[in-house]
Amino acid sequence: MIGAFHQPTRVLADVGVLDSLPNREFAAGMAEVIKYGLIRDCPFLDWLDANMAAINARDADALIEVIRRSCANKAEVVAADEREAGQRALLNLGHTYGHALEAELGYGKWLHGEAVAAGMCMAADTARRLGWLDEGQCEHIERIIAAAQLPTAPPRELERARIRALMARDKKVTAGTLRLVLMRDIGHAVVTRDYGDALDETLKRYFEN
Repeated sequence: MIGAFHQPTRVLADVGVLDSLPNREFAAGMAEVIKYGLIRDCPFLDWLDANMAAINARDADALIEVIRRSCANKAEVVAADEREAGQRALLNLGHTYGHALEAELGYGKWLHGEAVAAGMCMAADTARRLGWLDEGQCEHIERIIAAAQLPTAPPRELERARIRALMARDKKVTAGTLRLVLMRDIGHAVVTRDYGDALDETLKRYFEN
């Protein structure tokens, strides 16, 4: 059975379990929720924006909707691409940046969701430099992430050469070229290797050295 692919017929979740989480851990989980809105579900992102106060207060009805919409989005992506040959890679928005931050900071210094949140903001900046997002959209993304009590930028004292080298080890490297998950628009993400100098310009913005 190990390694077999079988899509579930249903997902059961007890939202009351979330009450056992510290605030920081709860917020970290919200990074993955916001990701679905950014890569494929604008109406969900708008709903998150309008209901973040209730979500942060762990209102049961709000949490049920968060889980329902997140599970539905992931199920659609995974069912269409079980073996991560294409579309499923979009679930890694912010992760290439975030994994590099986690590795450089030391695992546990930042939670995974915190690193992914900052990574999604960095990805938005890279997309802006490509002309895919505008400044207002980047600010909108940062505002939603900040409302979820998540960081919108990495620690500035990290060395960008180290972050760039760590990103080069990402699983999305093929034939020696790093592919990035970027937003062509809010709600529409792509996997691309055609980002030119935009990535390096993003790293210069976020890191002093």
